[in-house]
Amino acid sequence: MKYYLIHSLLLISAYFFISGCSTSQKSAEEEKQIYIFDEVPEEKTIEVPTTGEYPSLKEAYYVVQIGAFTTEDKAQAFAELSRSKTNYKYSVIYGESTKLYLVQVIPFFKSRTEAEEVRNNLWKLTEFVDAWIVTVNK
Repeated sequence: MKYYLIHSLLLISAYFFISGCSTSQKSAEEEKQIYIFDEVPEEKTIEVPTTGEYPSLKEAYYVVQIGAFTTEDKAQAFAELSRSKTNYKYSVIYGESTKLYLVQVIPFFKSRTEAEEVRNNLWKLTEFVDAWIVTVNK
C-alpha cells in the first residue's frame, strides 16, 4: 500500500513539473512571435514630409495614430517596440496643438477604409488596442 501511495505521488509531481515547464516554454515562444500584415499599395497612401508637418492637400486623408506621449523618449521607445512587433513604419512627431509626441503609422492613407484596415490589424495585438484614426483636412 505504501508503495502505491509513494508511486502515485511521484507520478503526480512529475506531471505537474512537466506541464508547468511546457506552459512557460509556450509563453516564451508566443512573446517572440511577430505579426506581419499585408502592405498597403502606394497609390492609396500619401508620403509624410520629414518636417513632421501634415501635408497640405485639398482632400481629406487619414492617419493611424498608435500613441501620444509627454516625452520624446517614451514616444521613440514605443515606436521602436512597434517596429519590432509589426512590419509597418512609424514616425514620431511633436504636435504643437496637443503638446504631445505622437506615434503614427506612415505613410498616411487616402481612404478611410485603408486606414481602418491597418488600424484593425493593429487591434489584433494587445499593445495597439488603443490605435485610432485622425482625419486631416476635413
